Amino acid sequence: MGQDTIRAMGGLCLLALATLMPALSRADVSAAEIKAAFVFNFAKFVEWPERAFPDPHSPIQLCVAGDGLDGHLSRLDGKEAQGRPVRVRALDRYEPTAGCHILVLANGPGERAQRLQSLGHSAVLTIADSGDFPREGGMIGLFVIANRVQFSVNLGAAQGAGLKLSSRMLQLAYSIQEGTP
Repeated sequence: MGQDTIRAMGGLCLLALATLMPALSRADVSAAEIKAAFVFNFAKFVEWPERAFPDPHSPIQLCVAGDGLDGHLSRLDGKEAQGRPVRVRALDRYEPTAGCHILVLANGPGERAQRLQSLGHSAVLTIADSGDFPREGGMIGLFVIANRVQFSVNLGAAQGAGLKLSSRMLQLAYSIQEGTP
C-alpha cells in the first residue's frame, strides 16, 4: 500500500471519528475516551522531523504530565501510528520530557507554562485538555462544546517546533491560530 493511500485511509478514519463525536450524551462513551482517541489520531497526522527519532523503527513516545484524561491514554500503549508503536509514559512533576514526541499536559496553567518553557523549540507535539491551551503557547487544545469534542490549534507553535500538521487534521479544527502568542 502506498503512502498516499495510507494517508487517505487515515484521513477517512479521522473524519469518521469526528462525525461520531455527538455521542457524548451516551453513557457508554465519555469525553475522556473521545479525547484519548483524538490524541491517538493526532499521532497519525503529524509529521516529525527525521532527527526526532533515532531510527525508522523507534516508537512514538506519548508522555503524560498529570492525571491525563482519566487514564484512557494508557490504553494507547502498544497501538501503532505511522508504522511505529506508541509507548505511553507517565511523567512525574519534575521529570524531564527528553525523548517525548507527544506531551499531554493534564495539569494547571502554571505547570503547563513551565513545561512549555522547558521544551523550547523541541519537536514535541503539545496537547492539553483546555481550549485556551493554544493561546498559552501550546499546540492543540481539546474541549467540549455543545456535547462535541472539539480542538483548537496553534499552527505557529507547531511550525516553530518543526512539526507538520496534516491539512486533513487542520480542516477538522474548531479554530486555528496562525502565530505564536
